[in-house]
Amino acid sequence: MPAATSNTSYFDSIHEHATPELAKDIAQDQQRLEEIAARIKQLRSEAVERIAARGKDRAGTLQQSLQRDVELNELAQRLRQLDLVGPYACLGYMQFAQTGERLYIGRAGLSDAQGKQLMVDWRTPAAEPFFAATHEESYGLSMRRRYRWLRQRISDYWDEVFDSSQLQSHTRLDDHSSFLASLGSKRSPKMQDVLSTIQSDQDAIIRSSSRGALVVDGGPGTGKTVVALHRAAYLLYADQRLRSQGGKVLVVSPHEAYSSYVSDILPNLGEDDVLIATLSNIVSIGQDLPAEQDPEVQRIKSSAAMLSALKKAVEVFEEPPATEVVLDIGEFQATATAQLWRDAVGMIDSETPHNEARIQLREALVDLLLPQLAGSNAPEPQLRADAARSSALGALLNEYWPILDPLNLLKALYSTPALLRYSGSELTDDQIEKLLSAPRPVAWTTSDIPLIDYSRYLIGDQDSETSHRDEQSRILAERNRWTNVIDDLMASADDKEDLASQLMHHDLQERLLSHSLESPLAKESFDGPFSHVVVDEAQDLTDAQWAMIQRRCPSGSLTIVGDRAQAVDGFSTSWEQRLASIGIHDISISRLRVNYRSTAQIMEAAAAQILPEMPEANVPQSLRANGAPVRYAHPSHLKKILDQWLAENNEGTAAVIGLPGFPASERVSVLTPEHAKGLEFDLVLVCQPENFGQTRRGAVRRYVAMTRATAQLVILAEQ
Repeated sequence: MPAATSNTSYFDSIHEHATPELAKDIAQDQQRLEEIAARIKQLRSEAVERIAARGKDRAGTLQQSLQRDVELNELAQRLRQLDLVGPYACLGYMQFAQTGERLYIGRAGLSDAQGKQLMVDWRTPAAEPFFAATHEESYGLSMRRRYRWLRQRISDYWDEVFDSSQLQSHTRLDDHSSFLASLGSKRSPKMQDVLSTIQSDQDAIIRSSSRGALVVDGGPGTGKTVVALHRAAYLLYADQRLRSQGGKVLVVSPHEAYSSYVSDILPNLGEDDVLIATLSNIVSIGQDLPAEQDPEVQRIKSSAAMLSALKKAVEVFEEPPATEVVLDIGEFQATATAQLWRDAVGMIDSETPHNEARIQLREALVDLLLPQLAGSNAPEPQLRADAARSSALGALLNEYWPILDPLNLLKALYSTPALLRYSGSELTDDQIEKLLSAPRPVAWTTSDIPLIDYSRYLIGDQDSETSHRDEQSRILAERNRWTNVIDDLMASADDKEDLASQLMHHDLQERLLSHSLESPLAKESFDGPFSHVVVDEAQDLTDAQWAMIQRRCPSGSLTIVGDRAQAVDGFSTSWEQRLASIGIHDISISRLRVNYRSTAQIMEAAAAQILPEMPEANVPQSLRANGAPVRYAHPSHLKKILDQWLAENNEGTAAVIGLPGFPASERVSVLTPEHAKGLEFDLVLVCQPENFGQTRRGAVRRYVAMTRATAQLVILAEQ
């Protein structure tokens, strides 16, 4: 299809007075961008028309009906993808030295109606040189052009020439110019993707293998978060091993503000199926939880020993009967011994939660008790049904494998000395006494989240048996109903090509039955398993929190993002030692050492906060040397300073850190240091840092708060 004629250049008026050679070069780009826009418009129109046409199609045969539904789903997905892209999805192009061919790189791949490649997806191997090429290793490129888009127009572009013979023909030469320009741009309330300015070292991390755990280590502003999110999008597209496992990816964020801040990144990269959640979101008990007030109680609850105590507490309610139990089953009796009970428990899937295992245990007990009912003349199915429904068997289960409530079990563990002392064999006597003497709050705390999650994992749904019986009854009734419908249709069929005759095929009958009998109950989406998990601000995770993540990622494929210097409670070991202590051994580490966010002046002031407490901290070197100096003022000047900045800056964002009662607005966030992690702002005002404390924790809070600033930092202190 020929490109549509555009009355407006994608290049605005950047080169109104360009030389003929330069104008010809830009015209080639303009033509390609017009072709991309026209093709997207055409594909979108075709998709809409096809959806409308297929939606009007009659069902026809069952096979045709199924094919129609599949195609409609595929068309709807295609339409969503097209709505995410446009000509501005093109990042630029690379030109090969040997052939002179230009290959345009985009957020998605696109070909014209004749199969000509208009742009290639940034995640494909073919696109790798666009990001990886350097002057030391050109990957066969003669040059590379990166676009800078603003409101769907190219506001600027930069050429990087790898072939010296082309130096004279390109006027916008600076191998870091596009990157540096992006660093100085105003921050918006949402993090933006950095596809057009990804550096070669970042691209190497993005494209690294998904096997095992990859630690992306670096100080503030080194691009850890954005690299990890781009890596998630890349792996979903390019990693066959990950896709074969279902392709589900979870991003664990440190807090809600972070989740909102990064929420646009993955959809803009063509992936809208990645889940982003805090640990509180994952567990969700219907309320916001306060922090644990006692640091020692917090440490105990966060330990692996507490998880072990919880597991042993569940096992207390799975002990076999101490003596033989005689069961009345209809007109007969059967005896359940401790050994028979243990044999039945051995027939249960060990991974099944306690409450849900009652279903398997009941069936196993019936199997083992059935030979004792051999004297009955009743058929085996009837005996089996009578035994399963036996009130005596139900009473046995209720006494020796009772239905448990996850929250109540955790409460009992906190408040029952005998249960805690028996179950907490890995806890010290002092820790046990501390837990037992701790005041019982009205609400749970954030330290309870991993324990609530583990309790739910071990115990399962309280209503699982009832749900199972209801579901079995529903399936039986539906199967009978649909079997009658199929029989009626087959009996009345005259034409062997019509729908009814198609139902004579057993496989189609089963497909219809399976579709109608699917359970309407969906598993909690955050339960996993996930093929890959990205964990940001991982330096602060406790053993119990790591256990939450590892249960959801059995493959061990992780991207772990963090900075040891920002660990609030200290991080005295290496990443290898820390991860090995929680059972993660297949580890590789990539370090980012350059701060792309904050100016050198800001980083110098921030380094003075952390280095005395942690001399080995990886304080990155800033790439931006000519920023505004750090200002110091009295807290009473806060409003005046902020109002003046807002008046002089029509765009961008500011943050007030350390003054919770200050009014927030659309462009001004009010945060604690903990809730500022992972975020960035043009202006940061750190209020009364002397109140953050003089301990290492206080130094970390000041360090985190100061390094959120990208351009200006004001310290508001009493002295």
